[in-house]
Amino acid sequence: MKSPTEILQQILKFCQLMLAALWIYQGLVPKLIFQVQDEQYVWQILHIPTIYIGWMISLSGIIEIFFGSLFLLFTHKYVHWLNILGLIGLFIFVLFIYPNRIYQAFNPVVMNSAMISLSVIALWCLASLRQTTPE
Repeated sequence: MKSPTEILQQILKFCQLMLAALWIYQGLVPKLIFQVQDEQYVWQILHIPTIYIGWMISLSGIIEIFFGSLFLLFTHKYVHWLNILGLIGLFIFVLFIYPNRIYQAFNPVVMNSAMISLSVIALWCLASLRQTTPE
């Protein structure tokens, strides 16, 4: 039978792995592999010249892959707080450029709230593990 500390560590590892997978997928598939239309629209709204849009999509994909990799390399509360704040910021941004997206089948509300929830759970685990670890 696993101890409470081992269970917390297992939950934390799962949260870290899922967040890494989601960020890496979001950077790789819609940005680097396919450069989907929605990603192009985001940069057009920001008045980026068409010639640079492909580069900007690729750069944002690389940044998302790098950020996702942080969850594989580090278990720290600041990575999770950055995730939470970043996802809230991205949600607000998407709300301004795609207001009709919040009620469609695949929407940022579902993905962002799920990813934020994983970070909140990870923060709870980190806080509990700090309390159980002797200094």
